Amino acid sequence: MKRALLIAEKPSLRRTIEDVYNKHQSEIPYNITFMEQRGHLLTLKYPNEIDEAQKEWSWENLPFHPEEHGGWQYKIISEKKVGSFLTAEERFKNIREELSSGSYDFVINAGDPDQEGELLVRIVLSAIRNTLPIKRYWSNDTTEEKVLEALQNLRDDDNDPMLKNLLAAAYGRQHSDYRFGMNITRAATLRMGTMVACGRVKTPILAIVCRRENEIKNFKPSTTYGVVANYAEGFNGQYFDETIVEADDSDEKSDDKDDKQNSGIVWFEKKEDAEAVINGLSSPARVLNFETKRVISYAPKLFKLSTAQIAAGKLGLNSSQTLETIQSLYEKGYVSYPRTDCEYLSSGEDFRAMLESASSVPFLTAIVSSIDSSVIGKVKATKKWVNDKKLTESGHSAIVPTKNKPNFDELSGEEKAIYAMICRQFVAIFMPPLVQDKTILVTDISGKTFKSNGKTLIDAGYTKLFGTKFTDAVIPLHTNGDVIDVSDFELSTKTTTCPKHFTDADLIAACEAPHRYLEDERLKALGKRLSIGTPATRASIIKELIDGNKYLQVTTEKKAKYIVPTQVGMAIYENLKDLDICKVDLTGQWEEKLEMVRKGTMMLSDLEADMKVHVEELINNIKSNTDMTQIKKAEKVVVCQCPECGGDIISGGKGFYCSNYKEKSCAVGSFKKVCDTTIKNDDFAKMLAGQTVNVMLQKGTNKWPQDLRYNFAEHKIEFVQAQAHDTEYKCPKCGGILTDDGKKIKCKDSCGFSFWKVTCGKVLSEKQIESFFTTGKTGVVKGLKGKSGKSFDANIVLNDDRSGTKFEFESKNPVRSKI
Repeated sequence: MKRALLIAEKPSLRRTIEDVYNKHQSEIPYNITFMEQRGHLLTLKYPNEIDEAQKEWSWENLPFHPEEHGGWQYKIISEKKVGSFLTAEERFKNIREELSSGSYDFVINAGDPDQEGELLVRIVLSAIRNTLPIKRYWSNDTTEEKVLEALQNLRDDDNDPMLKNLLAAAYGRQHSDYRFGMNITRAATLRMGTMVACGRVKTPILAIVCRRENEIKNFKPSTTYGVVANYAEGFNGQYFDETIVEADDSDEKSDDKDDKQNSGIVWFEKKEDAEAVINGLSSPARVLNFETKRVISYAPKLFKLSTAQIAAGKLGLNSSQTLETIQSLYEKGYVSYPRTDCEYLSSGEDFRAMLESASSVPFLTAIVSSIDSSVIGKVKATKKWVNDKKLTESGHSAIVPTKNKPNFDELSGEEKAIYAMICRQFVAIFMPPLVQDKTILVTDISGKTFKSNGKTLIDAGYTKLFGTKFTDAVIPLHTNGDVIDVSDFELSTKTTTCPKHFTDADLIAACEAPHRYLEDERLKALGKRLSIGTPATRASIIKELIDGNKYLQVTTEKKAKYIVPTQVGMAIYENLKDLDICKVDLTGQWEEKLEMVRKGTMMLSDLEADMKVHVEELINNIKSNTDMTQIKKAEKVVVCQCPECGGDIISGGKGFYCSNYKEKSCAVGSFKKVCDTTIKNDDFAKMLAGQTVNVMLQKGTNKWPQDLRYNFAEHKIEFVQAQAHDTEYKCPKCGGILTDDGKKIKCKDSCGFSFWKVTCGKVLSEKQIESFFTTGKTGVVKGLKGKSGKSFDANIVLNDDRSGTKFEFESKNPVRSKI
């Protein structure tokens, strides 16, 4: 029997395939040894690593095309050893040694079934100089039946036309990103006089944020005027013209085609024009059309990474935190693969087991228990969520709970919030739809048509899970020809609002659907294939633009966090904004050509030739543009004098450091971030003066006040643990002495009672604490924050066993902070 070495793209996929293989070994006509990568093991070498002469950044060294310097060359990704995880070098070495053992007849490429997955394993095999035939494991369905089917029907990775074209497109994408990034970065740096990092994904993201900044700065509100008829029956109608279709320039398109209520509304730029219409109107109105339609809306699609990141933005988590949290849940086996762009599930999934896992979320337990097999059958038959055909077009399924049920209480705060969010989205597809009656009434008044829109809730359905609120707008029943009295006519106004800065979630949404930023309208035909970056890369690129390049920064306005350009980022944009590297169109043009390579209508060599010409044009445009401004580095901010050597303590991008760190090897300094909080310059200066500083720290959604000081021996900021002291209060559980350590009041006799002075992000006042220990209640505490980020008010009272506290709500229907 032939022997095969299977190389999986990641450990989870290896485990899944191996489990099925072990269970059905007698049904598979070859023996398999299993190994795994952990994503990319190799990366392309930098120009100076290929050619020593490239160490000098000069116009003479541009353009740099690897083909002219010995070809495309790879190196093993350098990783620091962490715990028991194997580094890229260790994994590469293990695969090379196993493959060179002479024990195998062929190799099985078990990369993800997509363009990037085809490349990941193939470049490793190429670097090892593999000569064995390569077969392809091809399935994105991880159910036992489909995994077995894929093992029994391996594809020929060397000769299958589709796979050969897919690999060619993967190389084309990787080479083009490298070619543009390396060359345009060097050209822009030479022209602007400082390091300017450019890239096919990075620079358009920067451009989108900078463009929004200019829109905000240059915004001038304008008001338009409409005409409203107020009917005697208690509703109104708006003057409209059915030939007018209002353009929808929003980032998010509504799935509800019946909800385009503003379509056809007439707006006048001049107030007097609207008034002239009113002056020509007289009561009554005659009904031209009355139509009521029952509209059924089903639960939204399941999460892919980008939509999960957008939803998690409402919980106060940025895209990087969201990906990190989903990755943590995935590695624990509780959710499916995070870096997915798919919103569908396989019909072979064990939905009952997945629902059982979701029932671990407290507010979903009762709902899950009411879902029977007939409901599951209906969901399996609904292609909006379960679509085997669509699943074959993507490397992974939607993000959903797995069959592994967690102990919800043992998850971290962020894990609870994200797991509950994912489970809620999954459970919603098993709930009844939203049912509404929508009414349209059209009347004629003095030869002008007026439209009224009504809406009545019949069944809130799945929206109960999301806390959606509805307000009915009832229009009385009428028939054509009815006459309705008009009480009066009035002007309505519509004033344009200033665009808002991007939140992290907004920016992810813009990258996912950047069609509104295209200059070439023809590229909109790419549909969902047009995006900036991939679900796996966007968060890290945004983070790099903020923390690494310092082209973007995060600001806080009214407790909300927004992403805005720095002075340097804006200067780079102003210099490059007219070039292709800044435009979303570049991604669209690439996608068109890559699709041609995937279909076999364009050769990889032709794509590479086109890219070489394009990048050379960009280099020449930058070189010849003498109008580009030189970018000056921001002046260093001096915080205080160094207490050890007398130098200047400088506030840098990521930390504080002494100006004598080179000349005198002075190590005084620290990273700026403690947990998720950036330490202010003044606070660090106080710490260097020997003072203890109280700072409100944040980690995820948790906030608490913390005393900090500078540790001169270890050159770092450290926590100061408050010394517990006895209080005048008596333990409500055992009557013993209570101690206060600054964060928590607890019983000295260890009876189990404790009282947190910071609850749900709110620091309780001394008056509230005193009230609790004298009356058993704090009184209403306003502005408490739940896991979802929503605020609520509540009394904090003793819990039932008197060992701690619980919330007591004033109203019968409290707004609880659920996810």
